[in-house]
Amino acid sequence: MKPKKVIIDTDLGDDVDDAVAIALAVLSPEIEVAGITTVFKDTKARAEMVKDLLEFYQMGRIPVYTGQGLPLIERPKMEKPIQYSILRNQYEPEQSIDAVDFMIKTAAENDNVCIVAMGPLTNLGLAFLKAPEIMKRVEIIGMGGAFLNSYPEWNIICDPEAARIVTDFAEKLTMLGLDVTKYTKLTAKEMEEVKNSNKPAVQYLYKGMEIFMDQTGFPITLHDALLIACLIDRETVTLKKGDYTVELKGELTRGTIVHKTNYYDAVCETEKDFYYAVDLDLQRFKNIVMERVFR
Repeated sequence: MKPKKVIIDTDLGDDVDDAVAIALAVLSPEIEVAGITTVFKDTKARAEMVKDLLEFYQMGRIPVYTGQGLPLIERPKMEKPIQYSILRNQYEPEQSIDAVDFMIKTAAENDNVCIVAMGPLTNLGLAFLKAPEIMKRVEIIGMGGAFLNSYPEWNIICDPEAARIVTDFAEKLTMLGLDVTKYTKLTAKEMEEVKNSNKPAVQYLYKGMEIFMDQTGFPITLHDALLIACLIDRETVTLKKGDYTVELKGELTRGTIVHKTNYYDAVCETEKDFYYAVDLDLQRFKNIVMERVFR
């Protein structure tokens, strides 16, 4: 079967799940990575880290483009990713075109490209504003939001306006929310296996894990890797059709995913292909990641 052509849009460098997801993508014959774009805060530093990671897998030929560091409206403090210290060499990202134009150009030239959104949706939101007719027909799979519980999630609250644009105008959108991806934590036994690996690439990933755990106190949870696993094997997640938007104004609810379907409607009537995850086959997912990335 022909590989799935994807663009990966990533905020690699803080949470280590982006790195694991990119590794899984380049190691999987079912996936063809057409290019990688970076988003949120210091996107040049993130692009350097992407190129450093790709070198471990002899995939330096994959182009990497810097994207938007600032959200559409808000202005967060700009800072380097917390894992930037593991960078081995200095790299220059592609200069011929920026991330947004690369997305639009690739989508215009390929009918079947899929954009894998691992971070805030700023690049995608700008691409929709710039070329709506091209972008609305693009397949998008993203990690973000919470669909089974009413609470804001990081990727959405980092740029709610961009997320609103994508959820309202994308015609082929699949979202894996935090209420499903939060179950992808690595167990103590799995972490020990990663730690004891003699593969340089795995040791590089483990360094990032150590920094993340030390800086945040959080366990290693492979949110973004589930996106790639879903493209490899759709049976890893259970999807349901819906019609959602993003709340922008509420004092307590800004960035929250809101269902637009009438409360009394038994079936979602939207013509868009908007699907969200309601469950996952955790063991199926773990088998894919552990076998392909860590062993």
